[in-house]
Amino acid sequence: MKKKRAVLNDNASMIAQCHHGTLLDELRAKTDPQKANTIDFSTRLNPMGSIFQYQNILDLHGLINTSKNLIGQYPDNRYLEFRNAAAGFVGKGLTSSNIIPGSGICEIIRLVLGCTLEKGDIVLVPFPSPPEYNRYSGLFGARVIPLPPHELLLADDDLLSCARVVLLSNPGNPGGRLISRKELRPFAERCAEQRTLLIVDESCIELSDPSQTLAGHIFDNDFVVVVRSIAHAFAIPGLNAAYAIASEKTVQLFNNARLPWSIGAFSDVLCTAVLNIEGGINSSYLEDSRELIRSQRNYLISRIGRIYGFSPQPSDANYLLVDLKDLFMDSHTLTGNLASKGFLIKDCSNFFQAEKQFVRIGLHVQEDNEILLKAIGEVLTETSKEDARERLEVTIESAAAGSAPASRGTCQYYPCHFEGQDCTFCFCPFYACEDERTGGKWIVGSSGNKVWSCENCTYIHQSRLSRQILDILMEEGDTEDNIKKAWNLVIKPLL
Repeated sequence: MKKKRAVLNDNASMIAQCHHGTLLDELRAKTDPQKANTIDFSTRLNPMGSIFQYQNILDLHGLINTSKNLIGQYPDNRYLEFRNAAAGFVGKGLTSSNIIPGSGICEIIRLVLGCTLEKGDIVLVPFPSPPEYNRYSGLFGARVIPLPPHELLLADDDLLSCARVVLLSNPGNPGGRLISRKELRPFAERCAEQRTLLIVDESCIELSDPSQTLAGHIFDNDFVVVVRSIAHAFAIPGLNAAYAIASEKTVQLFNNARLPWSIGAFSDVLCTAVLNIEGGINSSYLEDSRELIRSQRNYLISRIGRIYGFSPQPSDANYLLVDLKDLFMDSHTLTGNLASKGFLIKDCSNFFQAEKQFVRIGLHVQEDNEILLKAIGEVLTETSKEDARERLEVTIESAAAGSAPASRGTCQYYPCHFEGQDCTFCFCPFYACEDERTGGKWIVGSSGNKVWSCENCTYIHQSRLSRQILDILMEEGDTEDNIKKAWNLVIKPLL
């Protein structure tokens, strides 16, 4: 009797659904129609915007008209013009014989791993790394070993010799730190000595410091593959084209194995034109982009670093990794609450083995960055108030049960906190009353927006008054109605 076989092999059946990027249509369907215009900070695209929108240096409509004539035929699978353009764009003495064309970064990495890995092989990656590295390595039966970046580059020869592949991104994703060519080149030479393939994903290096590329060191090293994105550098993710750089010998092998015609006519023509722009890697578009990124990275780090609970990490790229360890909500909650307002940031829990402590924020122009900061401030205030209401209910229940009111010497909720306070309530039930007769006032908060500060109000901290308020809040009826009643009967007569 024949053994029943599964549709997929064991490796493929264990791969989870890909959640790369954000499903904009799905998000918009869940968002308030009045806030349906989303701003996507979850990607790593050039904040300058599409190359086709920059100073009219490329005629988009003319290029589309040219490519219309090619719809009725297969592309030339050699992609000679595209490969020549890619080689000229990077420079470093490259020719078309050093270029592997593909529809995107993921396809090229999957091609290289598929041609390299066998079941039981070891792949070394820095921690954290994009989840796709694990997905594609596992698809071919390999075992991934994550190492801190500094440990990976200092790995001894015994470990390197055991590994079939080392796969890393530069600048790092999601961290954004750039490894210098001076540091990376000796590591590449050590990998070659151990006959271990080094794949360097340089998706965003054009937006960081392209002089640090490893592309110029492939001529005498058959064990290096450098992968480049067009979508990120030129903000054109709707066009499927990318390329890899390697020695002629290595390129020939991978070109023989790659999928034919993976770049369509439109992408071929348009991306070839993009790579042929005057100045190449030092074109005015990319020079202006790098300057914009430097200024906005410094701006966002200084601004978001003043928001309580946000710790932006140092970055050399067009995105920031932000640590939320001191925030009172995790990455999943923050991204969800911002998404409901039409702002997308990247929840990095899939980079950190499900730990919900980090988010990644892609840089935009300053106007958009300021709007995001305002939205973050709104989310923090709204969430604090919701959490405070839950704590208020606990306080009421405790008092009803005869236990002492909850008293705290500190409070995590800004802007009400001040040193030495002793609160009966975890949060003022009247916040924000907006009545300056209480001593409260409008101030510029840590997010740069106006917030209501209770620092000079002492009413809720007086035990006699707080007891009267609590007695009213414990009465039967709607909590919101009881809050209004307590204000009118206890606080208002004192103003």
